[in-house]
Amino acid sequence: MRIDRPITIAIFIIIIIVLVSFLVMPEYNKFQLLQTQLGEKRAEYVGQHDYYAAVDKIYYDLNDRKDDIKKIDDALSADPTLGKTVYYLQEMAQKNGLIVKNLFLSKSSRTENAANASQVKNIIFSVDLLGDYPSLEGFIISLENSSRIFEVTSIAFGTATAPPYSFSLQIKTYSY
Repeated sequence: MRIDRPITIAIFIIIIIVLVSFLVMPEYNKFQLLQTQLGEKRAEYVGQHDYYAAVDKIYYDLNDRKDDIKKIDDALSADPTLGKTVYYLQEMAQKNGLIVKNLFLSKSSRTENAANASQVKNIIFSVDLLGDYPSLEGFIISLENSSRIFEVTSIAFGTATAPPYSFSLQIKTYSY
């Protein structure tokens, strides 16, 4: 029995095609799927690495600026009691040679900034003082040089013609 060469070659090619399609192709598809998953995992890892590197950089930047952040926290007190602020105003008035006649809270309101979700509380004090003009100037300068944020919004002068003069101030400060 003699087998014809072209028929044998055709049978071998068909057998190879069948074996490739049933044995090799499924493994090749698995390999491609694993390659795709590996690429996705690498991209996810690189993204997480970049994120944590940025967080780490921000952390060290904040640690380097710890003193500046403390100054800001001191300037914008989170203390809901106003006793420290009232005491500070009385202390500065006394140091500058002024007498505090009245000191009371005029207004307290929250303002919401659209850029961030934090709310800053505006606090306005009304202060009636007795003293001379250089003392008033020293008082205002001491408020400006304070670590807290104070803003003198209005000053009203009394009608006295001789010292001690009467002053009425509106002082705005901030809290959160």
